[in-house]
Amino acid sequence: MPDGYKNFSKTKPMKSEHFQPAKDWWNNREEITIDGFDKAKKYTAEELAERGYNMDLCGYPHEEEEILPPDELIHKYQEKHASLNAEIDRILAEITEILGINPAEEESE
Repeated sequence: MPDGYKNFSKTKPMKSEHFQPAKDWWNNREEITIDGFDKAKKYTAEELAERGYNMDLCGYPHEEEEILPPDELIHKYQEKHASLNAEIDRILAEITEILGINPAEEESE
């Protein structure tokens, strides 16, 4: 992204000058590595064949989708659900303590 841009929008549209760095690179085509990730790299035909002709070689980190058997998926969901409920209960207890509210007294009224 150009300096000063997080993204493009109607009020900050993409302009032809934003492509100048890519045009300059295209005529020179040097390899670029940023933070250990290849952003521009030359590959031989043999290297591409070894990678199964996968052209997604830009080096951007991406999440792998994990597909679990149904019983494992349900078990993981139940663990996460219980963990989140425990966290909610802990935070609510902190809030009621700060506010000086006794939940047992509230229920008996």
